[in-house]
Amino acid sequence: MTFRQAQSLLFHSLRRAPRAFLLSVFGIAVGISVLGFFLALSLGMQKRVLQRIFPSDRLEVVPPKAAVDEGAMGALSALLGGPKGLGDDVIRELRAHPDVQAVYPRLRVAFPVRGWGGERIVGRPIYTDLPIDGIDPAAVTEATSPWAFKDYVDDNKNPFCTEDKNCPQGWFCSWDKNKCEPPVPVIISPTLLEFYNGSFARMYGLPRITGFLVNQLRGLLATAELGKSFVSRREVGKPRQRKLVLVGVSDRAQPFGLTVPLPYVQRWNAEYAGEKAASEYSSLTVQVKPGKSSTRVVERIRKLGFALEDNGAEQAGLAVLLMTALFVLVSLSTLVVATLNVAHTFFRAIAERRHELGVMRAVGASQLDVILLLLSEAACIGLCGGGLGIVVARIAGFGVDYLSRTALPDFPFKPDSYFWFSPLLLLSLMGFSVAICLLGALFPARAAARLSPAEALTAK
Repeated sequence: MTFRQAQSLLFHSLRRAPRAFLLSVFGIAVGISVLGFFLALSLGMQKRVLQRIFPSDRLEVVPPKAAVDEGAMGALSALLGGPKGLGDDVIRELRAHPDVQAVYPRLRVAFPVRGWGGERIVGRPIYTDLPIDGIDPAAVTEATSPWAFKDYVDDNKNPFCTEDKNCPQGWFCSWDKNKCEPPVPVIISPTLLEFYNGSFARMYGLPRITGFLVNQLRGLLATAELGKSFVSRREVGKPRQRKLVLVGVSDRAQPFGLTVPLPYVQRWNAEYAGEKAASEYSSLTVQVKPGKSSTRVVERIRKLGFALEDNGAEQAGLAVLLMTALFVLVSLSTLVVATLNVAHTFFRAIAERRHELGVMRAVGASQLDVILLLLSEAACIGLCGGGLGIVVARIAGFGVDYLSRTALPDFPFKPDSYFWFSPLLLLSLMGFSVAICLLGALFPARAAARLSPAEALTAK
């Protein structure tokens, strides 16, 4: 049988029973649309939401908790000086791992700090206690002018002053030392902006900070007072004020606070909290190499005796996977029904076309020709049903995204789209659609091929 003959027979077969063809296409389309919708939703939640909140290629290493209630092990730990600290030796150990791209130390301020500023945002100063930590400046590349994210070391060559106008442009007169100093560069996290836009801005009628306004924030000044707090009477050491300047937004910054170059926090902690608070890091940010799994890195971290910060990423990811699995099961049950419907359709078609199949065998068509003809019809059903199902899934996804943009209020990490219809997903859905149709038609096709020409021609 030539290709042209097979093509002609195929179109003739599809035209002679359009109702059965359309019902089969509809059944496949329903299953594929539901399956594609929820798979794209799962991928979108992981890529567009969870990955923004909990980056899978970044691990936060923290010291182990003090073992105070673990019996003999706790007593032994206490005798040995408590949990192992995060020092430079641990950084070198982790940097030597083949799957690790970079390791950046972090250090929290170990004393109270209060601050005020924000007039450019809300029109009046905001007074609050400031959570501050320091990070290796090499970890931050997003910061831009007017100040770089680096340590502006006081080398005792700064000019003396009595007020700001005595200092170089952009510098300030520190009242405790009567010396000119540059402002301390600060970065903030996109997470902080997300929560501000999604919660506080909407709640208090404040302007949202997005797009162009983010760039306008660079150069924003604030004042920090070291050693004092607004929420308690606790006071540590000799209070001093320092100017802060926002130099950029970076996902390396702590989620709900300010991040400055590490040397500043080391010097401040040494002065206000002692040398130990300056020499042992609060945590280490471990960046896994692209394309590498974090599993081996996690194993190495635990062998060294350290823990990973529990940020809820595993629980959130598991919840998304469980919901996806539930809806995928529903989709697959629909597709099983559709597959059985395809098989039923072909068994009925064979019964109605026994004479036609007998004529084909009598004029020279082989068993393989009959099987290929019927499987081609099934493939057409799969292609049409898969294509229609993908279109329906995309339309449903656009509808959900539109309702989210127009009907739902802004909230932290609200994505532009909840779905990720990747090319691989679309090809997989189409291939799966064709595969289940071929599976449904395989047994009827084999049964039709086994009919002898004489038996088929004499059938009523």
